[in-house]
Amino acid sequence: MVNWLPRHKRNQSLRGTTLNKDNGKLLLTLLSAAHSLNHSLFLVLPFFLLEVANEFGTTRETMGLIAAIIGFIYGFGSLVGGPLSDRLGEVKTITLSLSFSGFSTLIFIIAHDLSSFSVAFLLIGIGASLYHPTANSIISKTFQTSMAEAMGLHGTGGNFGYMFAPLAIAGMGNLWGWRHPWIFFGLLSVLVSILILQTSKMPSKRNTVKIRVKDVVKIPGLKTVLIYNMMVGLYFKGVDFIFPSFIAFRFSPIFQAEIVSALKGVAVFSLLAVGILGQWLGGKASDRFGSRETLVLASVFVSLSLILLPSVSEPFVSLLLFVPLYGFFFYAHQPALNSLAGLITPNHMRGTMFGILFFFSFGLGSASTAIATSIAQRYDLNMAFYALMLFSLAALLLSLFVPSNKASSKQK
Repeated sequence: MVNWLPRHKRNQSLRGTTLNKDNGKLLLTLLSAAHSLNHSLFLVLPFFLLEVANEFGTTRETMGLIAAIIGFIYGFGSLVGGPLSDRLGEVKTITLSLSFSGFSTLIFIIAHDLSSFSVAFLLIGIGASLYHPTANSIISKTFQTSMAEAMGLHGTGGNFGYMFAPLAIAGMGNLWGWRHPWIFFGLLSVLVSILILQTSKMPSKRNTVKIRVKDVVKIPGLKTVLIYNMMVGLYFKGVDFIFPSFIAFRFSPIFQAEIVSALKGVAVFSLLAVGILGQWLGGKASDRFGSRETLVLASVFVSLSLILLPSVSEPFVSLLLFVPLYGFFFYAHQPALNSLAGLITPNHMRGTMFGILFFFSFGLGSASTAIATSIAQRYDLNMAFYALMLFSLAALLLSLFVPSNKASSKQK
């Protein structure tokens, strides 16, 4: 690993690496649950986009703009979450993230206009934004000899819970309305935050090394990784937001609304289920063959999937081609990218670095929710997916230039 700090600062940065094997497994399990809940909080709106828009007397395009703003704040907050975890400690920061976002869902009980809905969604985004850089930082410090695999298992565990979210959302939402899935995930988030605080024995000693964003960005190779991750965010956030609407667009002329709703749940469930395998094998492939090689391969097949979905006119065929290709290879890239970023970054800077990395993907990338919904409103959802495909091609090009982690791995 690249170590260009004085020895006393490197030692100072290695706080929180004293977990034994059993505590490490427990922590990874709880983080996986937290990971799935963090994303599930943002999956409800895409499922009930038209219902929420109609209830508040607005349009799908307006809801897309609100989602883009919240998504930017969700990403921007990671710039706070990363340094906060470096200073306060990862466990405390994760507990704060889960409990704050979880309790904020209760506002939906009294949200009966667009303004109060937006406030509740905003607070969820602020709380949830602290999670990703903090979780990636603690994993990179705890599992230094198998970082990519641990990142993959964190994503795999998160996807395992997250893949059931569409079924819960569709079931509870159709029975009791769109508010209930949000509150359900919020209360589970609070519960997991309590478990993490009570069972994780990570030291909370403050880091006295002053970390500046401009110093982190100067890390060799990191700028390319950041721009690549922004392009990933620009297609991923758009796909994540409009994919359920695309299913409705293709299948509503064929089936009744109840069947279309069920198809949405099954399609997203299947995509995430395939993603579990992608996370696991992506982590193993990165450790064995290298992160850059894994990223290039994943980017090729993601781009192919985004070409096939709008191009194949038969709805079932397009869905059957898209779900396994996109689900596997999109999620395969995540442990490869996160481990590469961790390997080229000194330990004490990792929280801040992962915050910047997350901001480029989820913050700047959130613009694609507004772009995709605007194109869909003016043209159609096929055109929206063609636009997202262009971002994936840019990511493919950039993947050829990210640094290799092979040399860093040998130095560890």
